[in-house]
Amino acid sequence: MTTLPDASTIKRKGCEEEYTRLLDLARRLEGRMSGNDAGMTAWYRESRELAESSLLESLEGELRLEELSLELRTLWLRHASRISGRYLKSPPHFQTVQLPSGNQNPFPYERWNQPVSLERRAFEYRPTPEGWVSEHLLFSSGMGAISCLLQVIRQVFEPRTGNPLLLHGIGGYFEITDLMNFIRDELFQPRIMGDQEEFTQSVADGASQLIYIEPVFTSRGRLNVFEMERFLSAWQHRPASVPTAIVFDTTFTGNRFPMAEFIKRLAPHHPRLVIQVSSTLKLDQEGLEFSNAGLMSILSTTPPIVSGITKRMRKYRAAMGFSLSLDQTAALDYPGFLDADFTEQHASAVFENNATLARNLETGADRLFVNHFHPSLAQGHKPAHWAVAPFVNLQLRDDIDPEGRELLKHVIFHEARKRKLTFTPGSSFGFRGHRVETSIQDEPDGLQVIRVAMGSRKGPSLAGTVDLLNDIGRTGSVDMLKARYPELLQTVKKFMNS
Repeated sequence: MTTLPDASTIKRKGCEEEYTRLLDLARRLEGRMSGNDAGMTAWYRESRELAESSLLESLEGELRLEELSLELRTLWLRHASRISGRYLKSPPHFQTVQLPSGNQNPFPYERWNQPVSLERRAFEYRPTPEGWVSEHLLFSSGMGAISCLLQVIRQVFEPRTGNPLLLHGIGGYFEITDLMNFIRDELFQPRIMGDQEEFTQSVADGASQLIYIEPVFTSRGRLNVFEMERFLSAWQHRPASVPTAIVFDTTFTGNRFPMAEFIKRLAPHHPRLVIQVSSTLKLDQEGLEFSNAGLMSILSTTPPIVSGITKRMRKYRAAMGFSLSLDQTAALDYPGFLDADFTEQHASAVFENNATLARNLETGADRLFVNHFHPSLAQGHKPAHWAVAPFVNLQLRDDIDPEGRELLKHVIFHEARKRKLTFTPGSSFGFRGHRVETSIQDEPDGLQVIRVAMGSRKGPSLAGTVDLLNDIGRTGSVDMLKARYPELLQTVKKFMNS
């Protein structure tokens, strides 16, 4: 059994720490509930019984904590929906619409909803750099925010036939790339680059008006890190005459990227606009996904630019239905959402657990997993405190066939159940428990990877997941995997032939 080297740094045992944090979240949520909630009373009783039992630090106790966290989520969403459900989507004029906090949230109809009480929180969540002004807008999702941004920014730069709006970027998140390609035309020409040298040369040359950056990004199965120092050096040579907007998508890194430091070091001239966008579903809701949402922060040294862009964004958000619904607004109206301390507490645990997984995985030419990628391994970049990621990519052998790939999925799930790990199949990242995304991705240059997203909990499933993946990796080949799991292989054959 793996003994993780950094376990001694955890002041509490893993499940005790999780119980303490869950209890804190429960008390914050309960503070928004009116009167005695029978469900919360039962939740406190059951959680206390677990905390006082000998099972707490066991695999069984960890699974029960996972169940309790989801039960707490259900209790909160049930309460929030009771509040938002009182109102029509187009409420009568002069009706006072209230959120669980008691804050008023008036709107003529839902598409025009402006969740200003939540947006005000963002000024402390993302402080405005000295000498700059900022505004913050919430959207129904991170993709909604990006969609709105790309459409509005086209209007701002007013491209013409023969003089299109160019976007050069470093990154590669597949949905962002797909979106850019959907709206590509003769007036908007996006280009995402895989090579940072080419990207920074483009920056120095002033080759595009829009610059797009993902601080940590996936490319060809690997996890790469934005080379900030190289960018800042290139920026010094950029012609000041090129009107520029820099767009960041910081979904993978939470609130870690040092935006204030980056902006301060943009010399000798500033861009016209800096916009930071992120999905706030992933790392900003303490692993419980109360509601989809996206946050856009608009920054400039020129106040009229910020106010003008914000006004356009709000108008487009309403026209396209990209605002938060009242149900979403109510679900997010709890102490903790867009709170820098609570977000960092959860995100930090997620980042640490994924770094722990990366440090303890055994990969190589003689293994089924030949390599793995995570920023903490400093593969081709200098370490930085913001170079973090909420998942690890594992590269498979080149010779794995479709049948072997499908078998691998079944083996991972089979072994997780057999070992009673809180390690489940599923997409995305940033949860309290651990996940593996086994819809194996084919990368352009032939790499085949799976994604393992460790959650925030430091219970026994953390070491158990390391052991599971290393045990599977030691089979060394697809043929050995097939020989070891003949019954699962037959299930796979039937599935693939059906």
